[in-house]
Amino acid sequence: MPKLEKMSSEEHVSISKKMFYGGFAFLPFLWLVNFLYFFKTSKQPNAPPALKKYIYFSLTGCLVWFVILTSWYSLFINKRIAWGQAADRITVVIPKGL
Repeated sequence: MPKLEKMSSEEHVSISKKMFYGGFAFLPFLWLVNFLYFFKTSKQPNAPPALKKYIYFSLTGCLVWFVILTSWYSLFINKRIAWGQAADRITVVIPKGL
């Protein structure tokens, strides 16, 4: 990506907005990149409010996805054996011995 110092505020908002909406395509990592990439820029006194909105919504979306995926992972790991055949059908690699 280009240097942030060489871009205008409108370009910052445009790129951040595209990355925010791109995160809805099941790409929560893109939300994290959006937040990290524009965080320093958003702390400047002349930063546009729309930029702050998009990066903080991106951070919120990333954290929500992290909680959902972590919850699913822990639930699946702990209940896989109890779920029996249904869990085996959605498992890519079935551990041996269980």
